[in-house]
Amino acid sequence: MSSSETRDTVEQEVNEQNLPEKQLNCPGFAVKRFTCEVCGRVCKSNKLLKRHAVKHNDDRPYACDVCRKTFKRSYQVNKHKKIHTIDTPFTCDVCGQAFAYTRHLSSHKKANHPETQVTLQINQCETCGKIFAHKNSLALHIKSHTGTNICICDICGKSLTNKEHLKFHRRIHTGEKPNVCDVCGKAFSKRCNLKLHLRTHTGERPYTCETCGKSFTQRSTLVIHKRYHTGQRPYWCQLCNKGFVCKALLNAHHKVHCL
Repeated sequence: MSSSETRDTVEQEVNEQNLPEKQLNCPGFAVKRFTCEVCGRVCKSNKLLKRHAVKHNDDRPYACDVCRKTFKRSYQVNKHKKIHTIDTPFTCDVCGQAFAYTRHLSSHKKANHPETQVTLQINQCETCGKIFAHKNSLALHIKSHTGTNICICDICGKSLTNKEHLKFHRRIHTGEKPNVCDVCGKAFSKRCNLKLHLRTHTGERPYTCETCGKSFTQRSTLVIHKRYHTGQRPYWCQLCNKGFVCKALLNAHHKVHCL
């Protein structure tokens, strides 16, 4: 029997990463890859491939035996069940309401007892009043006012705080979109936008609400969704004092006053 015939008949379902290179090169071994047919991801074993494949279908085999709400994975339903049990060890020291998780208690206090929250340092620009989540972001923004270390667009004259921002800005003028979807051919100027777009093909929704189990393709959408549970309304209409979970809804509301 030739070496090629031996390779065909002695196939081993082995993990390429768990075998030394010398063993992988032996004629008696053949590496079997466990590849997802939907998104092309390669898994280490058939078991991991099956676990990954759950992301691409609508099956929700795990049901809460109290309210019958369904979930994709067993750990999700186990977390959910705590809502129905007395296992709520985290108690609000203001009103006495109890919660299963510290994050739910924290969200409750922010929404209902804001006076108990410790005032954090606000990274706000003294020139224009714009607020930033991080101190470094504020420092970069201030440069746009002072004129230090700024990069000027040679097409429209707009000033940007660094070369990276200038590179992406120039693509608005040039129309350059180097990041192309290999499924439908749609192109994007930024890699992060392509990554989000690919989820429309794979069905991947990596951001899951721990309160109701609903999943989203973007973290920002999950953040907005959670505000419906916590009652948080960070955007307020200055005319009627009505609150909204996101700026887009506030802008749409403003049009009502303009009619």
